[in-house]
Amino acid sequence: MNISKNSWIIHGFALMHAAVSLACKAAGIADDLMLTLLSMVLVVILCLRLKTGELFMYLSAVLVNIIGFALGMGFASLFSLLPLRPLSVHPLSTFLCTEIIGWITVLAAGVYNRHHTGRQTGSLSPKSLRWLLVAFVTIIICRLSIILLTSEGSLPRSFFIEIILDYTFSCLVLVGIAEIAIKARIQSEKATQESNLSRYRYLMLKQQVNPHFLFNSLNVLDCLILDNSTEQASEYTHRLAEIYRYMLRYEGESLVHLRDELSLVEDYVSLLKVRFTEGLEVNIDIPEEKMSCSIVPCALQLLIENATKHNMVSAASPLKIDVYIKDNNIIVTNNIQPRLSETGSTGLGLKYLRQQYADLGGSPIQAGSEGGCYTVILPLL
Repeated sequence: MNISKNSWIIHGFALMHAAVSLACKAAGIADDLMLTLLSMVLVVILCLRLKTGELFMYLSAVLVNIIGFALGMGFASLFSLLPLRPLSVHPLSTFLCTEIIGWITVLAAGVYNRHHTGRQTGSLSPKSLRWLLVAFVTIIICRLSIILLTSEGSLPRSFFIEIILDYTFSCLVLVGIAEIAIKARIQSEKATQESNLSRYRYLMLKQQVNPHFLFNSLNVLDCLILDNSTEQASEYTHRLAEIYRYMLRYEGESLVHLRDELSLVEDYVSLLKVRFTEGLEVNIDIPEEKMSCSIVPCALQLLIENATKHNMVSAASPLKIDVYIKDNNIIVTNNIQPRLSETGSTGLGLKYLRQQYADLGGSPIQAGSEGGCYTVILPLL
């Protein structure tokens, strides 16, 4: 999370709070309602940008208003002791208070999201409007309770009716703004997901039809034909055709069963073993009960291809790739033995694969080197 990206929002709302407070004080009217509305709009915008859950938004809306009210009163009392014009006391205290609660919200959202990664709580939905209504009612109750506790005498019935009507109107305004913002966010996320999926599919297809892949495949096939290994050449051609058939079959799918993905891996590894002849060991240990789990198409094939692309494969230094299940994750690990000549890599494959898992709402992909091995952890979906 880049905190600086939200600074202009917080500064802007702090200035708006100060301007509203100054205008209300100059006009001789109460500023509580407008400041409450602005504070809740600030919370909604920050929660949308930071992709928090509904519960966090609800708690933030309530706490921001309660803490903001207390801080505002405290700063107002403090500034009143300074040689300032009475008209500037409340705007200054409101500005400072908004800055504080804005940054507290951003920092709290970061902590919340880190502790709720992969739990489907990171995107607001139309259900969030219900939480906003609950938050607003809670704020009304808290404000009325504070007024009753701090008032020296009894308040007229018309006062409470006016407060409730004012807050009801502002609640409708807030919910309308939130509904428009949430729908816009959903449409934007959907468009982004479709774009990411299209790019990933294009990348997979491009990798399979790129000149290097075709050159290596046709070169191996030519060698088999020249050696009169007709049976092996036929098997090689069959495996190659199965890879392209898989690509065409699942071109429009976001997920495939692990059983089908392993069938692709078997065909792909068979081609690699003919090409490398010796030095490549691929060990797959997947229990039968996990075969119906889902995975992003070509994910395992991509990781195995990356391993052979960036590491030496020889009889003297075998490249060992292990694929197994652990804690509902599929693990792909290989020993690290870099090529003597560096192989160019854009890193787009793993990048788009990460994005696919993020779009599908799964746990994030983990990848890294440790103990002489490179490991990628793909959550099963």
